[in-house]
Amino acid sequence: MGFEIEVAKNSSFCPGVERAYRITLDVLEKHDAPVFSAGPIIHNRGVVSELEKRGLTIVNPDSPPEEIKGHPLIIRSHGIDLETERKLEEHGALLVDATCSTVKRAQKAAKELVESGYPVLLLGSAKHPEIRSIAGRAGGPVTIIESPEDAMRWREAHADKTAKVGIVCQTTISSELLDKVKSIIAPAAKELRVKNTICESVLVRRRETLELAKKVDLMIVVGGKNSSNTARLVELCRSTGVDTYHIEEPSEISESWFGSAKRVGVTGGASTPKSQILKTVDRLREIPN
Repeated sequence: MGFEIEVAKNSSFCPGVERAYRITLDVLEKHDAPVFSAGPIIHNRGVVSELEKRGLTIVNPDSPPEEIKGHPLIIRSHGIDLETERKLEEHGALLVDATCSTVKRAQKAAKELVESGYPVLLLGSAKHPEIRSIAGRAGGPVTIIESPEDAMRWREAHADKTAKVGIVCQTTISSELLDKVKSIIAPAAKELRVKNTICESVLVRRRETLELAKKVDLMIVVGGKNSSNTARLVELCRSTGVDTYHIEEPSEISESWFGSAKRVGVTGGASTPKSQILKTVDRLREIPN
């Protein structure tokens, strides 16, 4: 091997994902099949496939099958909205809550703001299951804001109409996005109350990844293509100008990527198991340089 490999310290499961994974394994061990989950437990196809082989059946919580009656059904790490939870209970499922504690904090923050009379802006991706879970537990209407442009449109539509407003975040958005939205919304509110619910574990991972990307010749980011926090790591690495490749499996690595690289960095998303990081490093060691 002609290049050095450095792996970010925090490059595999975050605490919330680790907890959800362990809860699922425990339920699968203690209960005969079928065991269900309300959507994929985490955003990692390899891990989800492994759990399915162990006996987990993924169902669409919006149209749950009759088969869930009397069987464990795991609420994934992203959480679930209250209406869907009640629907699953009405179908007779035995709910097992694997919601990340940081997501629960965001759910609670939104509910507190609604109960205090604040119009709530929920900052994050409208398509992400976490956003749905937060909005669906707020106990009142919330407006989803995905970008500074959305924030500006909201401000223009509500100029001189809003005495106060609250902001809650998806746990994996960037601090930069929150700061931009705050600066846009502030002039339209006499009182702005911001609940910074960005996950500290995510922030630490991003800082480490950025530092690593600045001192290597090439970055490999391991994680689900459907994982928002992994996608953010890819963006951060590329912002430094370093060649960056996003993979889900080591088999995706091409020897043509490396050229004259002397130092290669490896990091992973919050839903990336340590085993995938180790396999990636093993594959890198096989590459001639």
